[in-house]
Amino acid sequence: MSSSPHSQEPFFLTCDNARQLARSSESLCFVLIFIGIVINASVCGIMLRNKIVLKNLSNFFVFHLSAVDLVFRLLTVGPLIYLSVVYTSDKEDIPCKLFQFSSSICGATFFVTLVVISVDVYRDASSPPKRLMSRRKPFLVVAVVWLYAVICSAPVIYSSQSVTYLGISETSVNTTQGKLENCSVPRLCDYLKHWSSQLSSTLYFVMAFFVPLVVMVTLFVMTYLYLSRDYNSGSISVETVKAKRKVTKMLITLSLGVVICWGPVVLISMLRSYDILNGVSYDIVLILLIISELMKFLNSLFNPLVFAYYIPNFRKDLLGICLCAGKCTKSRNEAEKPSLRLGSLHMIQSTEYRDSQMM
Repeated sequence: MSSSPHSQEPFFLTCDNARQLARSSESLCFVLIFIGIVINASVCGIMLRNKIVLKNLSNFFVFHLSAVDLVFRLLTVGPLIYLSVVYTSDKEDIPCKLFQFSSSICGATFFVTLVVISVDVYRDASSPPKRLMSRRKPFLVVAVVWLYAVICSAPVIYSSQSVTYLGISETSVNTTQGKLENCSVPRLCDYLKHWSSQLSSTLYFVMAFFVPLVVMVTLFVMTYLYLSRDYNSGSISVETVKAKRKVTKMLITLSLGVVICWGPVVLISMLRSYDILNGVSYDIVLILLIISELMKFLNSLFNPLVFAYYIPNFRKDLLGICLCAGKCTKSRNEAEKPSLRLGSLHMIQSTEYRDSQMM
């Protein structure tokens, strides 16, 4: 006998399980938010202390990545606290609209920031030496990045809503009866079952995710091709090629982290807006929604490890912060030695100009 895609009973969701799932995911989310604030504040502090943020555009936007993640966590913690303590059948869309809009803006800003850095890396590999960067340039570029992110995310304000665990579009009639019929289940943020959600999710997927991803991949490939060409022609030294490739690999690693952490929620949102997941079990869809939201808060948590692997003196500074625990009296002699400190992140200058900027 045939059955509809949602005719089966959920395989695990009961009233108690729903509440336990909500408590567990909320607790993990707040832990990730706190850890992320500490980590990103440490990265920003190290870069500011070493006075390398304004050395060049790449340094500035590596700093900007950590700053954006701080903003993301601070903007979303309020709505998340509200949603975690208010279990009601009344619709409260404003916290969800605020959460989804803030989250979407920061996600788009991550991707576009990585595009700016990849452009910087490409220009370093393909162009002759450049003059010192003006103080105004990075702030003008930041304004353009955030404006682009707002444009990508604006439709989300209209299409976002607050729903209970039973309110997502994949819920069947059978799910709302029986064990969960009289249960005050938690709420989560979702999108309207409407053409507006298709518009907002598709626009965001294309402009904030797909296009930046294609641009980044293209530029990184072209960067490697230019470095190989210059190396084969003997126009740059082996040491310079290795240094530039090392920085490019670091940025590719950072980009992969953002794609892995933010890609699932962007893709799932678009697929659900077109009912592509309607044939999937309600329980699986719910778990996918929760996991994809949590993955956003994993973004940047591993960035210090990436920096420490590729930049030896960053590793020393980070270790110093961990060991000092509030009373760091470490000598500044090491901090002022010319080396691969974060100053090595100024990836877009010639070797001669790079050497003059090294910290």
